Amino acid sequence: MRLLDFALAAAVVLSAVCAPYTKVEESFFMQAVHDILKWGRVNNNYDHLEFPGVVPRSFVGPLIISALTYPAKLLYGNQAEGIAVQISARIVLGWLVVWANSQLRQEISSVFGSRSAMWYGVFCLCQFHYTFWTSRMLGNTLALVPMLIAHKLWLRCIFSNSDVAAQRNYCKMAIVLAFTCTVLRFDTAVFAASMLASKIGCITRRTVATFFATVTTSAVLSIAIDSYYWQQKWMWPEFNVFWFNVVQGRSSEWGISPPHYYFTHFIPRLLLGAFPFACIGVLVDSRSARLAMACFAAVGVFSANAHKEWRFILPAVPIFNMYAGIGVSKLYQVARIRQLVALTATLAAALSLVIAATMTFISSYNYPGGHALALLHAIEPSPNVSVHIDTFSAMTGVCRFGQLRADWVYDKSEGLDLDQFGNFTHLLTSDPKSHMKHGFDIIGTQYGYSGIQLDYKQALAGQLPISVRQEPLVWIMRRVATLDLNG
Repeated sequence: MRLLDFALAAAVVLSAVCAPYTKVEESFFMQAVHDILKWGRVNNNYDHLEFPGVVPRSFVGPLIISALTYPAKLLYGNQAEGIAVQISARIVLGWLVVWANSQLRQEISSVFGSRSAMWYGVFCLCQFHYTFWTSRMLGNTLALVPMLIAHKLWLRCIFSNSDVAAQRNYCKMAIVLAFTCTVLRFDTAVFAASMLASKIGCITRRTVATFFATVTTSAVLSIAIDSYYWQQKWMWPEFNVFWFNVVQGRSSEWGISPPHYYFTHFIPRLLLGAFPFACIGVLVDSRSARLAMACFAAVGVFSANAHKEWRFILPAVPIFNMYAGIGVSKLYQVARIRQLVALTATLAAALSLVIAATMTFISSYNYPGGHALALLHAIEPSPNVSVHIDTFSAMTGVCRFGQLRADWVYDKSEGLDLDQFGNFTHLLTSDPKSHMKHGFDIIGTQYGYSGIQLDYKQALAGQLPISVRQEPLVWIMRRVATLDLNG
């Protein structure tokens, strides 16, 4: 089954290469990795000091990714800039997830059998959110690595035949969970609470003391590192996130969804073909009922929050995939339907794989800002260029890894008056009309995703009936005076 690990690692690489640029939610972590690789010690050039975002995030994760990406930087000429280094950083993160996922899969094999573990690996491989997003620089993805290890320890704890071994693995799990929710993602505390409560009999004074000692140590680590990089005293990012989202309740400013949304929308989308088998697995395997109850309880807590995003419940996906593997394995044991089960599971996985590949292809059109900056570098050979990058471009792919020219100035200032754009020679903008009246001409246009177009006539011609509809989203503009100056 190592082949499944290599296949998942290859899928991560393919996704990173097909869609190398980043969206706004990945911006902090990706910019932080770049700045650490380029400068190391904090200085005024760090992106987060100029654009801090709504809430601060920890540098602990980016430091780990930067250290592991450093050999790639040396390989590419000791340069921090370049899309190849950016892709390398993403692959590092993705492969960390693949490694942790392999650890969990091996434990699933030990507890539920090789067939359950095999189908677990197959379903992981065929899910868009598991292949595409495992290399995206999100706090949720960084936290997924220790969460997968915590799931492995959770299984060992639940199904251990020895009380001593169960308590030992429970204590290890508590340590991993404490670090994760204190440093990487505070919202994993919801899963931590449900996982720890599922084996409450293992709680001892020593376990409680170890848990809080880990929380304290992790908080001190985060405060020490993040106070330095944020240049603020007593900076504990995940506490700030907790205060913003829970105490102040401001997460709803980013949209609200009905209470049932995780169960009726996000979970089926995340699992794809694994969803019906996961439902069967939950129903037929009574031994693991406490695992299901803990996951449902955690998702239920998240459902009480008005603001919902699929990535909040990402730690539940491996457990649901495990149940999908169990479901297939249990049904396969019924001799009368064995062939039907194998065929149905294979078709479900194949359909999921087609959906994942299609969504990856479509997603590659979702980064017009990154592509526009690359196009500007290709069509503009002049030195001493000063380019302004508007908010839309910055949110759809522009990253410091893509700022290739040391003799250029890249500026993302917001809220400028129209006459202030005269200080720039070039613009990346989503609003070209307002600038054409102020001395700028269009020299390039970047198209991007605007929807899906169905054309059944293409199917009759032997082509795919689905095509990506594109429209102009980012315009590359050059000041007229610059045009005259360069001949």
